[in-house]
Amino acid sequence: MNSEVPENTIVEQVLNGDNREIQLLVARGLFPLPPQELIPLQVTLSKWDDPELAAAARESLQGLEPKIAAYVLAESSDAALFAYFVEQDSHPVIVEAILRNRHVSPEVLGQIAPLLSPELQEVLLLRQDVIVEHAWVLDRLEENPELSTYVERRVHEYREHLVREEIEPQVEEVEEEETEREATDEEVETAIAEAKDLPEQGEADEVTGLTEAQIRSLPIPVRLKLARGAPRSLRNILVKDKNPLVAMSVMHGSSLSESEVELIAASRAVVEEVLNVIARDRQWNRKYSIIHALIRNPRTSVGLAVRLTPRLSARDLRNLSRDRNVPEAVRNHAARLYRIKAI
Repeated sequence: MNSEVPENTIVEQVLNGDNREIQLLVARGLFPLPPQELIPLQVTLSKWDDPELAAAARESLQGLEPKIAAYVLAESSDAALFAYFVEQDSHPVIVEAILRNRHVSPEVLGQIAPLLSPELQEVLLLRQDVIVEHAWVLDRLEENPELSTYVERRVHEYREHLVREEIEPQVEEVEEEETEREATDEEVETAIAEAKDLPEQGEADEVTGLTEAQIRSLPIPVRLKLARGAPRSLRNILVKDKNPLVAMSVMHGSSLSESEVELIAASRAVVEEVLNVIARDRQWNRKYSIIHALIRNPRTSVGLAVRLTPRLSARDLRNLSRDRNVPEAVRNHAARLYRIKAI
C-alpha cells in the first residue's frame, strides 16, 4: 500500500492543521517535498503562534544550505519569502539570488542596498529595470558605509544617462521637460533613420542596417534600449561600446553562449568592466577557456589576472610566462607558479 500523502494536499493539511505529524515534519524540513515547495511552507510556519512549529521551522531554515536557498529564491515570486531571507540571512549567495530576481520589489532592494558588500553593490547596479523607475534605490545605495569608488562612479553615470530626473517646475504652467532616459520605440526608429545618413564604417548589423560607426553615434538611451536582448550581430558591436552601461547591458540582457563569452573575454576592444563581469559570473568563470582568455587579455586588470592565474595548467603557465603582451607582473607570477607545478 502506498502511504505517501499526495503533494497537492500537503499545503492544505499544513495550513489547516489537519495533521500535526505532517506539520512537524514540514517544519523540521523532513517531509519529502521539493525545496521550492518545502521552504515557503517553513517560512510560513516560522511566523505562527505555535511555539513548537515556529521554533522547528526557524531552526531548520537557519541550517539550510545557502545554495539550496538561493536556488529557490532565484525562481520564486513570493514576497514573503524574499522578506524572510532579507531579514534573517546575509549570506552573499542568498543575497545575490534576491538581487538578481526580477520579481523582487524596489522596496526590498532599497532595504538591503545600504548593507551590501562592494561586490554585491555591483550586482544591484545591474538591476537597471528597477533603477530607471525608482532612482531612490541609488540614494539608499549611497548610504552604504562600504560604498566602493567604482560603484560611486557608476552611480554618477546612472544618474547622468539612465535614471529619470525629478525636475521641479519654476512656474505654475511650464512645458513638461523630457526627463525619461529610457528611449521609446519611436525614438529608436528616428535615431536609426538619422544615423543612416552618416558615413558608413566598420562591420554592419543586419537588424538595424547600421554600421559600427553609425551605431556608436546613437544616443546612449537608444544604445541601451538596443543592447537589451540584442541579436548576436548587434551584441558584437554594442559589447565593445566605450560606455560601460551599454556594454554591461549586453552582458546581462542577453543569452550569451560559452563561445561568445570566450571571444568577448579575449577582446581588446571591450572596457574593463565587461571583463570584470565575466570573471565574477559563476557560470562563466568555471570554464577554463574563458578564464584563460581573460588572463591573456592585456585589458584585464593586473590584480584580476594574478588572482586567476593559479587555475591554469602547467603548460599554459609556461606559455603565459613568455607572453610579452601581458603585464610583467602577470608573467612573473605565471613563471613562479610554473616552477611549482612543473616539479
